[in-house]
Amino acid sequence: MARPGSKIIQAKLVLVGDIGTGKTSLVLRFVKGQFFDQQEPTIGAAFFTQILSLAEATIKFDIWDTAGQERYHSLAPMYYRGAAAALVVYDITCMVCSYKA
Repeated sequence: MARPGSKIIQAKLVLVGDIGTGKTSLVLRFVKGQFFDQQEPTIGAAFFTQILSLAEATIKFDIWDTAGQERYHSLAPMYYRGAAAALVVYDITCMVCSYKA
């Protein structure tokens, strides 16, 4: 948790990319320390939080894991709004996938 007198930073992080590229796997590893060989696709978006305590500050991440399916792309701008950072996830073995990201 936050140390007395340390700076607290809240940051919205959005994961974006095509379906099946590993967005949810990355977020689950970061937040829960878990990895599953088979992961169900995200529907719409999933929300997670993670607190990272550093010497200089404590960072509270609000993480939005967005769905990669084409039918959810119109919702994406709603999740990007107000984001401090976006993590673009793509499959390096699929050139078409990197262009979609």
